[in-house]
Amino acid sequence: MKVHHFFLPLFAVVSSALQAETTITLNSDAGDYIGQGESYVYTDENSVIQYSRNYDNGITVRINNLPGELSDWWTLNIAAPGDAEIQSGIYENATRFPFQDATVPGLSFSGNGRGCNTLTGWFEVYSVSYDATGNVESLNMDFEQHCEGGSAALHGSVSFNTTTPVGARANGLDLYKVVCRNRTSGQKVVFTTDDASFDCKQEGLQVNPGDNIQIKMLGTAQ
Repeated sequence: MKVHHFFLPLFAVVSSALQAETTITLNSDAGDYIGQGESYVYTDENSVIQYSRNYDNGITVRINNLPGELSDWWTLNIAAPGDAEIQSGIYENATRFPFQDATVPGLSFSGNGRGCNTLTGWFEVYSVSYDATGNVESLNMDFEQHCEGGSAALHGSVSFNTTTPVGARANGLDLYKVVCRNRTSGQKVVFTTDDASFDCKQEGLQVNPGDNIQIKMLGTAQ
């Protein structure tokens, strides 16, 4: 799901429209070396997207355009500390995969001839599932990475064979209340939280593909 984040003192508002399943979106800040300040959307309609396990017991996602499309190619790798299996949760203080220390997560998004020499970032896995042999069946996650210690970031979202969460990450705010509104249906859900991230659907918001969702976050500036 493509979400634009607006962070202001005391409150923030996010608006978005729920997109289709099996979608990868990239939003690159100005100055980000990997994404070159551009935005990208990949689906099964315009790309070949493959999911597999990597040698750190993590997950690899490969994106290649179909013949006749633009010749983009990307690889995302994530790994949990200590070669643990990736599960739902927030993975902070990630460094470049596969050179991360055993005590921290590994992360790397590279391709189109570009990669980070050093990397910092985080990723959050909302849901993930595996089949009986360990193959990835579904994955829903967000990530952010910074090359060479820079402030410019590459923001990414992966939704594979699962329902996209509707939520946000409250950077710069200590949250105390969230208001989720489906502007298409008129439904509103209000809840309290002190977590940095959340999913409005888990709090009871009913969302259909194409619905316009507004999220208002109330809190104090950090």
